[in-house]
Amino acid sequence: MRVALGEAPADLLVSGGTLLDVYTEEWLRWDVAVAGERVAAIGPDLAALGGPETERVDASGRVVVPGFIDGHTHADAFVTIPELLREAIPRGLTTLITEMGQPASALGPAGCRWFCDVLRAQPIHAYATAPVISFLTAEDAAGAPIVGDGDLAELLERPEVLGLGEVYWHRLLPAPKRLLPLFERARALGKTVEGHSAGARGGKLHAFVAAGVGSDHEPITVEEAVAGLRLGLTVLIREGSVRRELETVAKIRDAGVSLRRLAVASDGIWPPDLLTRGYMDGIVQRAIDLGLPPVTAFQMASLNVAEHFGLGGELGGIAPGRSADLLVLPDPRTVRPEVVVARGRIVAREGRCLAPLPAAVLPAGLYGGVRVGPVDAATLRVPAPGVEARVRVIRTGGQVLTLEDEARLAVRDGAVEPDPAQDCLLAAVLDRRGAGLRGLGFVRGFGLREGALASTVAFDTADLVAVGATRPALVAAVSRLVALGGGLVAVDGAGVVRAEVPCPLGGFASPRPLADVARGLTAFADAYRALGGRLADPVLPLDTLTFQAIPALRLTTRGLLHVKTQQRVPVLL
Repeated sequence: MRVALGEAPADLLVSGGTLLDVYTEEWLRWDVAVAGERVAAIGPDLAALGGPETERVDASGRVVVPGFIDGHTHADAFVTIPELLREAIPRGLTTLITEMGQPASALGPAGCRWFCDVLRAQPIHAYATAPVISFLTAEDAAGAPIVGDGDLAELLERPEVLGLGEVYWHRLLPAPKRLLPLFERARALGKTVEGHSAGARGGKLHAFVAAGVGSDHEPITVEEAVAGLRLGLTVLIREGSVRRELETVAKIRDAGVSLRRLAVASDGIWPPDLLTRGYMDGIVQRAIDLGLPPVTAFQMASLNVAEHFGLGGELGGIAPGRSADLLVLPDPRTVRPEVVVARGRIVAREGRCLAPLPAAVLPAGLYGGVRVGPVDAATLRVPAPGVEARVRVIRTGGQVLTLEDEARLAVRDGAVEPDPAQDCLLAAVLDRRGAGLRGLGFVRGFGLREGALASTVAFDTADLVAVGATRPALVAAVSRLVALGGGLVAVDGAGVVRAEVPCPLGGFASPRPLADVARGLTAFADAYRALGGRLADPVLPLDTLTFQAIPALRLTTRGLLHVKTQQRVPVLL
C-alpha cells in the first residue's frame, strides 16, 4: 500500500512495456511496480515510485504477460524438482501444480511429505495434488493401499496441496463410497478434485461431475472439450510427452463457446522433449501458432488455471496484491521469455536461471532400494503342460492404449517361452517394496529381436516392469536395475548392458542435471531400436503396462487385469 501511494520506493520496477491485462483482455502501455513478493501498482509511467535501490527492468518495445502455470503435470519422474525448474523457469514457468504418484507409490506417506517439503523450498510457486492414483492402484502384500484415505486427508491439510489428484471415473462410479468422503473433505477445505474422464460419456460423465470433480485433462476432440466446458469443468488441453492434443482441440476457437474455463497443461514433460520443444513457452507458442488469439493463449496458461484452483486472488494476472509473477516477451506472438520474475524476484534472464535451487535429497532410511526378492530364470516361468500353449497377450495400441490379443507359444520344460519371431515377449511386473509379489504375462508390439528392457518408473504403481525376448535377458535387465537402485536398463541378448538411466532417488528420479538425463533417455531409446524395437519411444509403452486408467488389458503384480471390469484373468487360454 505504501509503495502504491508513493510513500516508499518499489523494490522492482518494470517499465516501458505493453502490459497484458488478462482480466479485461487489453494491451496497455503500463508499468509494474513491485513491493516484496507482490505487485504494488500498475499504470502509465510509474517512474516516480522508484528509488535509488529499486531494481529496474526496461521492457521498452516488449510485452509483459503473467507468468505461466502448468496446472496438471507429473513432475515426479526422471529428474528432481530443482533440476526440472533449472530448465523450466527460464522458459517462463512461475507456478507448478504436479501429481506425486511416484513418490507416493514408491515411498508411501513419508515420500509424499518429503516431496511436499521439496516443493515448498523452491523459488517459484510449487504445489501438488494428493495422490488418489496411488490410493487406488498401489497395494501392499495384504492388498491395503500404500497411501490410505487417512494419509490423503492429512495431505489435504498441507498448504502446498491444492486438492485431490486425478480420479479415474471407472473406479469412482462402481464404488463411490470409497472416494466420496475424500471429495467432501477436499471441498470442506476449499480444495479441488481433479478428474480423469477418458471414455466417460453421457450419464457416466454427468455422474462423474456430479460427484464433485472440477477439471478434466482427457478431452482429445473439440466435441469432448465442449462437453466438459458445458458441464462447468475446467478443461485442460495437453501438449506434453504423454499426449499432444493442441492441434486437434485448438479448433475449439471456432465453436462459438467461451474459452475462459479452457487451459493448457503438459501432463508431464520429459527431459528430451523439454530441451527440444520447450515447456510452457513451447505450449503457449504452439497454441498461438495454431490460431488461438494470443490473449486467449496467455489466459489459458495463467488466469484460467489459477481461478480453477481458487488462486485467482493470488496468481494468474498482473494486478495489485497479486504475486509478482511476470514475463517480458519480444512481442505478443513470440513466446521467448527474456526476463522471468517470480515472487517479485528476477529468477531468469535470456534463458539462464538465476534463482538458487536447493537440492532434493532423500532423508536417510526413506528408501531401501529395489527389493524384488530372488530373480532367475526359474522364478520367471509361466508354467503350462504339453508342448504348446494358447496364451492371452497384451498388445500395445500406440504409446498408451493396450488391446487384448492371443498367441500360440512353445512350451519347453513345462514353461511357456516368448517368441520374438511372433513379436511376443515375456513381461514381468515385480513389486519392488519387498512384498514379493510378481505378475507374468506376454506382450506384443515392442518388436525386440533380442535382449530386454526394465524400468522402475511404472505409471500408477512404481513397480518394476520388464519385457524381454528371453528369460535370461529379462533376468539380466532386472538384476542390473536392482543394482542401480532403480531407473531404466536395456540389455542385449547376451545380457550386456546397452544403456541405462540410473534413478537412485526412490527409483523414479535422478539427481543429475536434466540435460544428462535427457542424453540417457535418448541413448536408452537408441539401444532399444538397435535391439529391433520399432516403437517411436519405448519408455511410455513400458511404463504404462501397469496403467489402470485406460483399457483394455494391463499387467500388475497380481497378474493380468481387465481395466473396465477390474477382474483378473489368466494368462493361459
